[in-house]
Amino acid sequence: MIRRHLRASFAALAAITLLAACSNVSSSSPGASGAAVPDNSGTTINLAINAWEGSAANVAVAQALLQDKLGYTVETKNIDEYAQFPALANGTLDATLEVWPSVHPKDYAKYIQSGNGVIDAGLNGVTGQIGWFVPTYLVQAHPELATWEGIKGDESMFQTAESGSSGQILDGDPSYGTYDQAIADNLGLNLKVVYGGSEQAELTALNTAYQKQAPILMYFWTPHWAQAKYDLTMVKLPDITQTCTDAAANDPSKYACAYPQDPLYKAFNQDLATKAPAAFTLLSAMKWTNDDQDSVALDIHSGMEPLQAAEKWIDANPTVWQPWVDAALAVQNGSPVPSLSVAPPA
Repeated sequence: MIRRHLRASFAALAAITLLAACSNVSSSSPGASGAAVPDNSGTTINLAINAWEGSAANVAVAQALLQDKLGYTVETKNIDEYAQFPALANGTLDATLEVWPSVHPKDYAKYIQSGNGVIDAGLNGVTGQIGWFVPTYLVQAHPELATWEGIKGDESMFQTAESGSSGQILDGDPSYGTYDQAIADNLGLNLKVVYGGSEQAELTALNTAYQKQAPILMYFWTPHWAQAKYDLTMVKLPDITQTCTDAAANDPSKYACAYPQDPLYKAFNQDLATKAPAAFTLLSAMKWTNDDQDSVALDIHSGMEPLQAAEKWIDANPTVWQPWVDAALAVQNGSPVPSLSVAPPA
């Protein structure tokens, strides 16, 4: 964390005293932008962490900035991506920083569109894509595996002890929002979803298969640092139809298409702007890229503590995050809270 040293002069002390009086800030901890860090320690911001490292990366950066630049107390909670919506609605959580719209249309309708305690807080800048992936070495040996039609009839290639007489689709954490079994069933594929139990378990299985050049078919996504480490091919599933869009919102068991591309969004408890205006402003403004997220997530995966990974990124990217902090400090000092202008997911 960057700190500026105060000059020991009566003029500087007077200026800092005036700033503290006008903006409820502590004069002892100047921020990177030259403004003193507010004393918001009496307000706790509760952030959701979902069961993937990209979510942890988002939260680590937000936590570091909320604590170090705005003086808030921050608590984090590891929580199922579905369970976070009622927690946001009842105020147990203040914010989640990464929602995948393709798997949460029901939650969007129930909690956000219907005004049940949760608001859409805008895009986080990351574009996600869920899909079925196989190692590219498999496609090179069997080009037909690049499409679902090519897998049909060859499902036994992916058979495991856990999948029985069916081929296996390896999924990660059971809490993930997926349509995989429905897709397989509705396309007439003899495939069974088997949960590895976590993102790490899925990555371990991928690494083991990769070392042996063995077959593996798995639910996976991008952005993810592993896409750079392993050469993976996304299997072509049927194009998205209105029928599938309706199924996602009303009856996921009828889903039979590819996953749509996901512009990821943030969701807040509806009272966050009143509870913590500066925190609301910073989190609303927070927007970064796939590469930004991957760099922090890779450091976390490699063993770095999340806040250390966040500080590394913060030190290297002041031009990205400083506008978020400046907007929050302006609100802290009396400017109106910016209104949210967001469009619902397609």
